[in-house]
Amino acid sequence: MNMLPATVLLAVIAATVLKDSDAYLSEAAIKKTQQMLKNVCSKKHSVGEDVFTDIKKGIFPENNNNIKCYFACNFKTMQMINPKGILDKKMFKDKMTMLAPPNVLEILLPAIEQCIGTDKDTEICQSSYNFIKCAYRVDPKSLEFLPL
Repeated sequence: MNMLPATVLLAVIAATVLKDSDAYLSEAAIKKTQQMLKNVCSKKHSVGEDVFTDIKKGIFPENNNNIKCYFACNFKTMQMINPKGILDKKMFKDKMTMLAPPNVLEILLPAIEQCIGTDKDTEICQSSYNFIKCAYRVDPKSLEFLPL
């Protein structure tokens, strides 16, 4: 039995339990969670490391559906997509408010506010990718704390 999805699920459960406390994930824990998500979603949507490197530099390949669905997989796993299959600003903001320490939240909130809910594309892979591109435009540092 593959334990990785269970580990990611435990991280999500821990976040839910922590929501009423002032306990946040450390930046090291955020990085570890990112790696777990990457391991899960890379198995479903194969993406070369060069694509991640390019995205971190602001180079976004438009013809790579795997990277688009990779981001959607991450957001689904993190439960940030509503039952209608749409990236949900409130869910995303609430989850990040629970998980992220104030210094990280300060970086992520502008991207969440400016980039979710404005996309006219309703296909979840494309809209997830559009969010990542928009977050980079708002603050390239935000990608350090998003699933890359």
